Amino acid sequence: MKLKALVILLLLAFLSGCMPTNIIDDILMVEAEGFDYIGHNQIVGTATMPNYVQSGNPGGQGGGLPSTASMMRYVSGVTYDGKSLVDKFQPEGQRKLKVGKLRVMLFDKKLAKHGMRDQIDFRNRDPDTPRDLTIAVVEGSTKKLLTAQDYQTQIPISRYVQDMIQQNNEQNYPSSNVAQFIYSYYGNYMDPFMPLIKKNGNHLEMTGIAIFKKDKYVMKVPNKDTFIFKMLFEKFNQGVYDFEFAPKKHIAIRNVRTTINYKVKDGNSSAPVIYAYIKINGQVRQAHVGSISKSRAYRVEKPLEKQMEQKASKLVRTFQKKGTDPLRLGDTVRSFTYNFDGKSWPERYQNAHFHCQVTVNISQTGISE
Repeated sequence: MKLKALVILLLLAFLSGCMPTNIIDDILMVEAEGFDYIGHNQIVGTATMPNYVQSGNPGGQGGGLPSTASMMRYVSGVTYDGKSLVDKFQPEGQRKLKVGKLRVMLFDKKLAKHGMRDQIDFRNRDPDTPRDLTIAVVEGSTKKLLTAQDYQTQIPISRYVQDMIQQNNEQNYPSSNVAQFIYSYYGNYMDPFMPLIKKNGNHLEMTGIAIFKKDKYVMKVPNKDTFIFKMLFEKFNQGVYDFEFAPKKHIAIRNVRTTINYKVKDGNSSAPVIYAYIKINGQVRQAHVGSISKSRAYRVEKPLEKQMEQKASKLVRTFQKKGTDPLRLGDTVRSFTYNFDGKSWPERYQNAHFHCQVTVNISQTGISE
């Protein structure tokens, strides 16, 4: 028994000796990567990492700087589509580059339109890619976005991008990360999407949702329609819908709870019928003076329901014309259909009839009679 225990201890010591060790002071942790397509399967890759250095104000109490300040570093250069940036830039690093804290990965719209098959395949096989990695398409240059020095914030750019996208995912934008993108990319009867962002002056902003057909960007869902997309995609709360009930007269509805249920009829026919039933419980956040009260909420609910239904149907028709299915309607039809004919689905998807029924209940107006 003692001999067995001794053998196990020796094996553990041997195995631990085979594992590489990293001392935090001796490495640079890559936190963000950007890819700009320049043609011929080549990209300009940019990697950023925080470099912690001692400041000239030890202690950092009161209004002074902390004793350790973060200085953002970056490396950038031309490489081939799909190649690891860490492997590419390792010879240029003053210290060893690691991707253990990779937070953000950005792609410019040119690369998204060209096709991201190599990037997706590489990230799916790369063990260093975290599953909750935040990804986005950039309108403009990812290098300029990642290396700009004029942002009105002192946090690293990787945290800035990640926090902005995650905060919006909790409101009007659908949940998104690299794991969900890969799931939709490799899944049957569905297509992926990711948020669209851009640098606007000295800050960043969300501009919409980038819709893909397999690995290629095909269209944009603008900001004004992201709430509609999300209500068709998943249940959520804390979103805000701006309803213009008359010219230049608006009511902002905060959604307390939104649920979505689908039903399908004739799933194997040449023109399947898809029904979406949405229930929204909302509160008035802002309203034009005199436009709504508790007793007159129903006057807003009905036209609001009609507008949402029309926008939802229009959005789905656009997806059908583009041949993309980011709402995973094909997978929904499959789940309702016995012996589903998946081979002919791409053709039948464009002929499917989509019907949306929205029920809105405004529970609080925030306005006295």
